[in-house]
Amino acid sequence: MASSAAAASQDKYGLPEPYLSWEKGFLQEFPPLQGLMDTMIGTTVMQLTAPEADILHNRVCSALAYEMAKTLSKQDRMLAVATDILHNISKEDKGAVLTNPEVFRRAAEMVSKLKKEGYFKSSPGFWSDDALLKNPKIGANLGLIHHITGALTAADIAGKSGGFSGKDIESIQVAILEHSTGYWYFRASVDDAAGRKDAWRVVYPEPENEIAKIAHDADLISQFVPESVVPDGSKWRELAKKRWKAKDTREEAHIVYYVFFRLFEEAKTDKGRALAKEKWEQIRPELVKLMGLKSDQDPIKVLGVPKIFT
Repeated sequence: MASSAAAASQDKYGLPEPYLSWEKGFLQEFPPLQGLMDTMIGTTVMQLTAPEADILHNRVCSALAYEMAKTLSKQDRMLAVATDILHNISKEDKGAVLTNPEVFRRAAEMVSKLKKEGYFKSSPGFWSDDALLKNPKIGANLGLIHHITGALTAADIAGKSGGFSGKDIESIQVAILEHSTGYWYFRASVDDAAGRKDAWRVVYPEPENEIAKIAHDADLISQFVPESVVPDGSKWRELAKKRWKAKDTREEAHIVYYVFFRLFEEAKTDKGRALAKEKWEQIRPELVKLMGLKSDQDPIKVLGVPKIFT
């Protein structure tokens, strides 16, 4: 039964409320999603020596998608959740890069097929520059292109798992391809690597339909879970050290504050914007405290923009 499988694969990893209750709800309503959950957890455990933070993120994402998608049809709700379970499936797969000719060929075929089906009309620049996509600073950077390779892998997983039609799989692929667009630092990294403004439009299509917008916003909002942001060793403080070269607690908090200060306005739905603001108000004072500032001080006015972003 789905509940037994869920206990076997998920229970060893913590998940705070209300996300745990929402997760139990979608696993009960949509039994096929248990197989995707098992695959996500198994893949993450194989890819990472410390998989807990990534598993937490993916589960929070999918739980949020379930809660946010209540107004959609039952099938579309399932697809929104499926998208967020699998959206990071290739993020740590070192072979899943666009500098690999076979991966690039498959990705190009996928995008071409989806364009012919009428997707990405709001993003005419998407996949319009092969040389940029093959640039090693972009195409070999898993952080920047895992939405593309992840869409390929997710289609394979959903196809093998059963319970998803060809159109369902297309919807999941499109939503995964559109899930990274709100991350301003990804866009900036592509522009820097390409040496031109708006180069990111070749890599990141805008979310167009409700499934994609909800999957996008659930991923964005899931970043704001305090357990992933505030504690020493949490996902975002580790990113501040490893990706943005923070040297101490104050720099970690300063960088994370700036990243989230710009992130919470990127949501595409009204509910997403409201939830992002609510979560931001929870983590903001904790980050201010870690910087050694008073609660009424504005870190950007006092400390400026972190040097890594100037």
